[in-house]
Amino acid sequence: MSDVSGAAASWAAVNRARDDGGYPFFRRVTGQPAPGEVLVEGMRAINAASGDYLGLASNPRVREAAACAARDLGVSCCGSPLASGTWSVHAELAEELADFLHRPAVLLATTGFQANLALACLLDEDRVVIADRHIHASLVDALRLGSAKNRRFRHNTPRHLARLLEEASEHGLSPVVVTEGAFSLGGELAVLPEIADLAGRYAAMLIVDGAHDIGVLGPSGRGAGEHLGCEQKIDVLTGTFSKAFGAGGGFIAGSTELIEHCRVFGRAAVYSASMPPPTAAAALAALRIIRDECEQRAALAELADRLHDGLAGLGYVRPNWSSPIVALPAGNADQCLHTWRAMLEAGVFATPFLPPGVPPGQSRLRLSITAAHTEAHIDHILEVVGRLLPSGDSTGVAADPIPCPA
Repeated sequence: MSDVSGAAASWAAVNRARDDGGYPFFRRVTGQPAPGEVLVEGMRAINAASGDYLGLASNPRVREAAACAARDLGVSCCGSPLASGTWSVHAELAEELADFLHRPAVLLATTGFQANLALACLLDEDRVVIADRHIHASLVDALRLGSAKNRRFRHNTPRHLARLLEEASEHGLSPVVVTEGAFSLGGELAVLPEIADLAGRYAAMLIVDGAHDIGVLGPSGRGAGEHLGCEQKIDVLTGTFSKAFGAGGGFIAGSTELIEHCRVFGRAAVYSASMPPPTAAAALAALRIIRDECEQRAALAELADRLHDGLAGLGYVRPNWSSPIVALPAGNADQCLHTWRAMLEAGVFATPFLPPGVPPGQSRLRLSITAAHTEAHIDHILEVVGRLLPSGDSTGVAADPIPCPA
């Protein structure tokens, strides 16, 4: 019998884990005994599998906004934004988000994935898209849906991007550069200043997905662009309300003309029901907290520093910022699933990443820190990692090419 690798090996490993009671996916969360903790089918654990970076999903003001909207407006618009699905709460959210991001206009979508899919209407046949190898799966699918030619540049490598931009210029194609602000698997920052300068030099549209950095990075929380001093060189920002905002839904922010084009021709948004009013109200309440308060960002930054200091003491390499996301090397699929189960039994609920989402033999266990955690939570995570995954490279940068999951 020939060896199996990649997706086939992962599937075999998952089936073995299922038989042993260690299946990691679709596990039921049955309660939240304390902030930053969950009950996973009766097992109490630190929730290190959540993107609720600022802990706003359980914030009383966010919850109350959702509850009031559900009582006053119902639980669904039952219509697309183009038809009956644009209500005052949506308009208010779009206007305040545009003002917060310093953008002329915002399009709202029911999920962050749909927001990125709606970008396909910008990618017509006279363009060439040049995207980082590690962009999110939703961006990969947007590229597939568009009519533009597609090229990929080596992860965070401006020199390779420059070469591809030069080739596009020689062929008379209008380039579009696509990257993330902070990457979803390992959390490392894009080298946005260099990428933005190249985009400007070659008159390329620059699209940046800020799903994991808007709300978290920058003096005002506007994301990696603000943090790195180049936000006005970004033409289009996309993001989600399901991470730092602790709610749901997604958005595209850009010029008035571009957003109007996406509102009419962005099929993923046009032909989907609008964000439910309680979700939009929750996102609006979270936006106001992010805009007006910095305590959550400061708390998250301190906890992330504590995590990375501890990992450095275990022999891990620090990333290029104290990201709340850490991707720990976990070997092959069987080893990863075994360690995932051992971590859960030790009280840490993590997220496994297996091939084909990562290359064969390079499975990862991702840990996500939130402002709802405590120093004791971080110390326990470090104790468990030190016992089960004592050393390695925590940068989360895997071999090209991988479209990373959410």
